[in-house]
Amino acid sequence: MSRLTVSAPGKAFLIGEYAVLAGATALVTAVGRRAVAQVSDDPERPPTSPLTEAAYAHVRAHLSAGAGPEGHGLKDPLEILGPIACVDTGAFCAGARKLGLGSSAAACAAVVGYHLAEAGLDLADPEVRALALRLAQAAHAQVQGGGSGADVAAAVLGGTLAFSPGRAPVSVPHPAWLKVGFFDAGAPAVTSSFVKQVRAAGERDPSAYHRALELLHGASEVFRRGYAEGDCEAGLAALREAVLLHDEGLRALQQLSGAPIVTPAIAAIVELARGMGLAAKPSGAGGGDLVVVFAARQAELDLFAERLARERDLRSIGRLDVAAPGLRRDERPPVSSRVAGFFKLGVEGRRDAVAAATGIPRAQFAALDPGSLDLGSADHLIENVIGTLELPLAVATNFRINGRDVLVPMAVEEASVVAAASNAAKMIRAGGGFFAHSDPPWMIAQVQLTRGTAEQGALAATGAIQAARADLLALADSAHPRLVARGGGARDLVIRTLAPDMLVVDVVVDCQDAMGANLLNTIAEVLAPVLANLSGWTPGLRILSNLADRRCAHVACRVPPEALAGKGFSGEAAAAGIASASRFAELDPYRAATHNKGVMNGVDAVVLATGNDWRAMEAGAHAYAARSGAYRPLATWRLDEQGWLHGAISLPAAVGTVGGATKVHPAARLALEILGATSGAELGQVMAAVGLASNLAALRALATEGIQRGHMSLHARAVALGAGAHGTEVDLLVHQLVASGEIKHDNAVRLLEVLRQTRRESR
Repeated sequence: MSRLTVSAPGKAFLIGEYAVLAGATALVTAVGRRAVAQVSDDPERPPTSPLTEAAYAHVRAHLSAGAGPEGHGLKDPLEILGPIACVDTGAFCAGARKLGLGSSAAACAAVVGYHLAEAGLDLADPEVRALALRLAQAAHAQVQGGGSGADVAAAVLGGTLAFSPGRAPVSVPHPAWLKVGFFDAGAPAVTSSFVKQVRAAGERDPSAYHRALELLHGASEVFRRGYAEGDCEAGLAALREAVLLHDEGLRALQQLSGAPIVTPAIAAIVELARGMGLAAKPSGAGGGDLVVVFAARQAELDLFAERLARERDLRSIGRLDVAAPGLRRDERPPVSSRVAGFFKLGVEGRRDAVAAATGIPRAQFAALDPGSLDLGSADHLIENVIGTLELPLAVATNFRINGRDVLVPMAVEEASVVAAASNAAKMIRAGGGFFAHSDPPWMIAQVQLTRGTAEQGALAATGAIQAARADLLALADSAHPRLVARGGGARDLVIRTLAPDMLVVDVVVDCQDAMGANLLNTIAEVLAPVLANLSGWTPGLRILSNLADRRCAHVACRVPPEALAGKGFSGEAAAAGIASASRFAELDPYRAATHNKGVMNGVDAVVLATGNDWRAMEAGAHAYAARSGAYRPLATWRLDEQGWLHGAISLPAAVGTVGGATKVHPAARLALEILGATSGAELGQVMAAVGLASNLAALRALATEGIQRGHMSLHARAVALGAGAHGTEVDLLVHQLVASGEIKHDNAVRLLEVLRQTRRESR
């Protein structure tokens, strides 16, 4: 039986911040980042806090007084309640700081929901939801104070709400035409501090304060009218008008209070959005954190994200669901990747541990037995099949990515790769784990055009193609209507002159959760004859590009020096050595090649385990490493002023969770289930994180004890097995090989024969 787990979503204000404190109606939506509450025996479990203690106390007091809503049949609920639930809000982080997504309200709601569910109440029951809202708001106000309560309402009820203090929240349907993006303004903001400053200013100058609030109230009314519009153009026009009024009101409050509500980063995001015909505003109190951007098409948001990253070095926090479900009991509890003594458990014990951690039925692990890929299935995967070649499939532990623990399946034949990645992930975990985001899942389909005897030159041919851009994108979409229905499709068309007699047309396509090779090749085939007619040039190659530089996973981490310490060396020395080794790779392509091999040791193992194309991954990674004209490292490490080690990697990640071997190979399907990745973007982030961990492990070994010594015992084990050792012979032979200092096949064969002879003589 799986342990009880309850989660609650974060929130984003669509409109109405500050004005809601004066009684105006705000629109607030639940977003797809969740706080997770459970009772855990993990030694690294989050500690209790005044907020979680208050949430528990309010549930307990209510149940003591009345045993819950009438008619729910609770029996002695106080005897059922165990210790205070731990709550994990790691999903609300960007690097080492919290985003302005209402993590405290979500945490409070999740703990209240946990203990109500523990007492036997059904969280899907409207009466129980109403009870949870009252208790969570009371607990949150007790500890935090000063807020409107809209964030708690969103966390409990979910969806999009029209919220006014003192009134029951009203559910509002999210318009089908409206797409919402969230962008990181790069600085933490303390809402309570801003609210206090604004209120104090209002007491000093009530008339100026009320004028600002009137602007914000007017913005809220216009926005709500646009939000309710069924017509896309009319609705978006109203939203543009609303955010202009909202900006005017915020700037008036800023001038009045002196609080830096509209920061330069916020202003830059808003300005760029307006220039592209989109509507944008800060979400929440301002001062940093988030900017919310409204568009009619996801493609517009993706183009905006690309420009923002390229021109302002500011990024999306990833695609977030809006109007997300509220408080709920989760079917699959979060995984703990910290499994004590995992390597000592043996194969069956490890399967048991993974099954217990993930909730996957133990019987499904038969997919990992030898021969699980039957010859019939293998014969459909490739040509001329005569059998199968098996690789060991392992699980790496200790990985924590964006606040979520993951057990990472890895398929690899090289000793030490899995152990090194797990060990490095433990070091990185000490600094908060990995923080990741992804570009939109854009890939490029290419059509080559050569002039031959064509009358039009390159300039005229380019002009003819550019004039038909909209029609060409529509034609590309028509090749894959199901992809368009899922939110993907053609996004851009770029024409490049490679030589006076050669053009290439790059069609940028959103592939969603597919790797995309087949659909890209189809699009190139469909467009080629039309491009030839437009230009008068001859079509040549029509195929995808494996340089997925628009589809990168970006991962960062920070490691405290004490986590890097080992036998005979300090953490500070290790950190300095790793940073120096990173600089070596940045300056020398010969070193960079081996540096990147260490990265791909980990990446390829995850790619193989999940049934993705490791050859495409390798080609794209190395091409990306040479994009500047010189071959450079994929992962880099720096020391900060406090001596902490900061690592970063950007990796083209053209991988998918649907199609290909991910559907056919039973082990690949199970690996994806163990990993729990729900999208190609999330899978790419895991691969990049494993690559960064693998690189850290290699550099630490090189910078301290040396790679050979650091991997000696694991290498010796592989040599022992290769020499024919079995059972208890393996450990004995490994010990002798390490002691001899000659970890070679010939030496292993000789020592094994001596070992066996000794055993025979002793009988």
